[in-house]
Amino acid sequence: MLDYRTIKSRYRFTGTLTLETALHIGSGQIATVTDSPILRNAAGEPFIPGSSLKGAFRAAVARIAPNLGLQACDVFGDDDFCLSPQKGQKNKDYLAVRRFLGSKVFPSGGGGDADKARKALRDFGYEDWIGQTLSEDHLLILLEKNLCPVCKVFGSPFYAAKARFDDLPVENWFEVTEVRDGVGIDRDSERAVENIKFDFEVVPAGTSFRFGLTVENPTNQDLGLIAIGLREMQESMVRLGGIRSRGLGQCRLTLEPVQYLNFGDVKMLQAYLKGDRKGEITAAEGLVSHAVQGVFGELGGSDAQTTS
Repeated sequence: MLDYRTIKSRYRFTGTLTLETALHIGSGQIATVTDSPILRNAAGEPFIPGSSLKGAFRAAVARIAPNLGLQACDVFGDDDFCLSPQKGQKNKDYLAVRRFLGSKVFPSGGGGDADKARKALRDFGYEDWIGQTLSEDHLLILLEKNLCPVCKVFGSPFYAAKARFDDLPVENWFEVTEVRDGVGIDRDSERAVENIKFDFEVVPAGTSFRFGLTVENPTNQDLGLIAIGLREMQESMVRLGGIRSRGLGQCRLTLEPVQYLNFGDVKMLQAYLKGDRKGEITAAEGLVSHAVQGVFGELGGSDAQTTS
């Protein structure tokens, strides 16, 4: 069952993300030198928000997952195999049940909310819960059975992500940016439209950023999905930022050795808490290759383990 209350294992992935083409992540602010300035930190340096990386990383995994027999929902759609899609019936059924957290859904009476909850429990296959006090454990069972594999790793409106992406601070850059021009194009004539010229700021190719990703309590399948995203980034297949159709945002990830911490190993945990060591260190390439096997069912569905 999904469990957010106890940490059993933790993986820490670090490395360098290097731009192979220029990058534009707009700040949304007004500037005098350009129509669309880049996002900067308080020191005036460019950075990549963890949310931007997570969105692109998740989308890359979701595109590949169906080819492996794993469902990946559209959170803003009406897919009905996962609880997350806002327009899906399972989403509405889960909300109907969650209203009764800490109380009982009685076999009869209680008004419209109770009617919806009873129907939802029957549709979920848990009619025997009617009359019981619904606890967080009941909700976790529903989430385990009704979230798609991608949502279990990267989060849903109802369950926190197992994967946490750091903001990426700039690691090496030329301390200059570029300003590029653009024009509006008439789709019919394929000509530039008069008086529609704009420009935008970009971080130049060759700039590198510090990558950090923490994954807690992954199953072998979870870790396999993470490995798929990492492999796509290693192959420069995950583009970041805006204006990507014009060639921007291509980047390549170089991973460092991975830190693995088994909280069930008393000696390892003691050394970590005392500050003597950060856990077991394993080669990134070996772990990524091994983890991908889990997606193909070769490692089963138990908690993931490290490999040397």
